[in-house]
Amino acid sequence: MAVVNVMIPSLSRLLLSTAVIGLGLSAVPARAEPGFDPFAATTTDSATPGAIETKTLPPAADTPPAVTAAPVAAAAPADPVAAPVDPASVPAKAAAPIVDPATTPAVATAVPGMSVDQAIIAEIGKVVASATGDARRRADAVAKVYAARGNQPIWVEGEQYSDKAKAVIARLADAVADGLNPIDYALPETGLTAADAELVANADLRVSMAVATFAEQASGGRVAPRTISKDITRTPERIPADRALATVADATDVAAALDGFNPPTDGFRHLKAMLAEVRATKDSAEPAPEPVALAKSLKPGMSDEGVPALRKRLGVAVPDVEIDPAFYDEPLVTAVEAFQKENGLAADGVVGSRTLAVLNGAHRDVEGEIIANMEMWRWMPRDLGQDYVLVNIPEFKVRVVRHGLQVHEARVVVGKTSNQTPVFSGEMQYLVVNPYWHIPESIKVKEMLPQIQADPAGYFARHGYEVTWDGQLIDPTRIVWDENAVKAVGIRQVPGEANALGNIKFMFPNKHAVYLHDTPLRSLFNRDVRAFSHGCVRVDDPMAFADAVLQGDPEWTVPKLQAMFGGDERRVDIATHLKVHLAYFTAFVDDGGKLQLRDDIYGHVQAIKKALGMSQV
Repeated sequence: MAVVNVMIPSLSRLLLSTAVIGLGLSAVPARAEPGFDPFAATTTDSATPGAIETKTLPPAADTPPAVTAAPVAAAAPADPVAAPVDPASVPAKAAAPIVDPATTPAVATAVPGMSVDQAIIAEIGKVVASATGDARRRADAVAKVYAARGNQPIWVEGEQYSDKAKAVIARLADAVADGLNPIDYALPETGLTAADAELVANADLRVSMAVATFAEQASGGRVAPRTISKDITRTPERIPADRALATVADATDVAAALDGFNPPTDGFRHLKAMLAEVRATKDSAEPAPEPVALAKSLKPGMSDEGVPALRKRLGVAVPDVEIDPAFYDEPLVTAVEAFQKENGLAADGVVGSRTLAVLNGAHRDVEGEIIANMEMWRWMPRDLGQDYVLVNIPEFKVRVVRHGLQVHEARVVVGKTSNQTPVFSGEMQYLVVNPYWHIPESIKVKEMLPQIQADPAGYFARHGYEVTWDGQLIDPTRIVWDENAVKAVGIRQVPGEANALGNIKFMFPNKHAVYLHDTPLRSLFNRDVRAFSHGCVRVDDPMAFADAVLQGDPEWTVPKLQAMFGGDERRVDIATHLKVHLAYFTAFVDDGGKLQLRDDIYGHVQAIKKALGMSQV
């Protein structure tokens, strides 16, 4: 009996090709599976995927001829007519390579007439033998699920895909809506007719591997965070392949089960909805308005030839009274301030270079930026907690959430591009009132040493610094100051009004040695771009922040903390620890449902887009 819809005889052969799926996914092209690229792509043995290869794979082999009920094992094709061969002209046969059975997986070979369970074992063996890295790990996990079910088909009923299998294939084909690439899953056609056990096994395993791959990508992303930056030290919570497959196989609603592998956070869900909206309106979007040009920064009461264009851009009507059309009047100032506030800028009514750049909407790959930020949400903890602190570095903002509701928001100063604030999650455990500032080694060597060498006694006296050695204070004038000496000793700034950490710091112990803290440099909070620190996060209005952190604490209040100001350093343990998430989102949806975009100050988004092989970077 001829097979109506020919299956490729081996799943491993299928995984070597790229399926052609007409979804127009220009932003996320096909890529090689990390750890499974026989065409010389880099492999990884880690359970966390490495940076994605963007090499184009060769096209799939030509479709094989129709397979009869007894499939033929793959072998070199024989000539139709064998011509006589001169034995002298035949080269000596090469010796077979020595194989270590302890390191080479045994591969079951399909034989005619084998049972379905035997065929599934054989098919899994082929995949395990040919896969490495992530693909091998997934294949091993999928094998466990089949073994627990007696190696019976999960998705094929008789010779056809079940309705559940068809629903799975349809949902995975729409993975573009999740910011993922359906090509990664090598999805089969749903119109299957499998005439024998080997084809049934192959067809069934293809769906299972697709589910396992989607689950890991949807939950933990496609790019390893550390390949983007050494300062991103998150470990994504990837849903194990065996658990994912069992979940979908047993689900009544497979689409809902697959959706559940995506991050459950509101930030991710809102970006996913916005991605659909951006794509839906991309073709019908109105052309960008004419850019506004100003001779210099425009302040209220000034005049500029670009004011009429600014008025038109913001939809502000020309006043009825006769005034100079170039005059920057109060109604237009109000409109500018509203625009600034809506876009995270200082609402001062001054149209400087920063406001003008946002106003003119410099070209951005909005779709790609959303997808890159969705990837970063996949790196975040799936449970942010009911009580947590969230610092969004590109937004220069900190928010405190208690019992699921935001109770505080403030401006922050984050690390310079040369001293980037790291991206990770921790747990706030205590506060320090009247803190010493213990100077990091990099600052001692790069910034302080030349000034110390010029005037040791004067430098330390002017800045309120002390030198310590083995816990004891020592006289800075007794030290021969060179790089070795400045590394060996401790330097700290005593508590007080001039201390760089201000009156209080908020501690969530971590390997980066960063924390949130007060600062005497208040003027920096008025800047639109606030990347000035050495990596720690400076908080505007630290006592309002402390009040939100201490909410419900049975012992400590802000007045009690303030009563200690000016004294010795004091540690204050808080009753309820808060999760702290230092995050990096350049695209997010605000409370009004509007997409907000911020500058990629550290280049993380650009690096993610490059790793994903997006066309616009």
